Amino acid sequence: MLSPAEVGYDLTRYAQEWQSERLRLTRTLALRVAQKASSRAIHDIRVTCRRLREAIAFFQGVPEVPPLSDVGRAARRMARAVGRLRELDVSIKRLRDLDTTSSREADRVKKDLLAALQRQRRNAARKRRTRIVKRAVKLQAVIAENLPLRVRPRATEVDAARESELRAFVEARVAARRVDVENLFDTFLQQGDKMEPSRRAKQLHRIRVAIKHWRYTSEIARAIMPRVLYRPLAAKLKNLQELGGRSQDFTDLAKIVEKELLAGEPTPNGRRVLAKVRSARTLAANEFFEALRLLRPSVHAASEREPRSSRRHSKPSSVGPNL
Repeated sequence: MLSPAEVGYDLTRYAQEWQSERLRLTRTLALRVAQKASSRAIHDIRVTCRRLREAIAFFQGVPEVPPLSDVGRAARRMARAVGRLRELDVSIKRLRDLDTTSSREADRVKKDLLAALQRQRRNAARKRRTRIVKRAVKLQAVIAENLPLRVRPRATEVDAARESELRAFVEARVAARRVDVENLFDTFLQQGDKMEPSRRAKQLHRIRVAIKHWRYTSEIARAIMPRVLYRPLAAKLKNLQELGGRSQDFTDLAKIVEKELLAGEPTPNGRRVLAKVRSARTLAANEFFEALRLLRPSVHAASEREPRSSRRHSKPSSVGPNL
């Protein structure tokens, strides 16, 4: 992909370069997942579909850039087609890593659960095979219809006004994604005590998705941002996304294990395994929550300055421990 300087800091040309690269990569990965829906291929196609859709949204409204709405829809359907397989892949991995070595019987229960999840994974792969291939073929087709992107010819000279326009555009897009995350988290803090546990989990999931948007947007802006600013931001967003992903992984795993174990009368060892899964879910959610708190220190500083008299009569916060 050409750098911003190589396209004369032309916003339209920069959009073409970035979107063309994402389109070509997505087409390649769609072909791979159509051939074999392996865990790696499923993970890669889901990530690249998200990044492609973010690039489409990022450059929406740029003059002469096609909206690519048909590509966005096909990418969303592709990701949904493999979503259940990805959920099972992650649940299997998390359950396999769960420590149950303190009890031989509990470890046996875990192995039985792993076997059950692996059977579900094979069955789901067989049942969804036709849909996955259909979605992959459709995605490749709509991408082929839009490549090459038709925009103005490459600029030959660098225009200072164009450079300022491109920088302002990129910075505004990144800032907007950050505000989305902060607003969601502020709402979470304000309503935390009133939320049911299931609603808190959904709200954390929304924050996690918003962080993904922020991270992918910052990746598009990478060529414009100074390294001294981009590198710490990239590290922070990667850490937040990983913690949020871990929290969501254990939330999904807990649902699956509860369904498997609570279908009949759970044994004491089954309840022990379920308790470990729920404990891991709570720990992961709290780790994610604590990392998010660093984004909005002013909110917590204000709460610390609250008069003691008002705090004495207020209900203690249960946002963190009860995640």
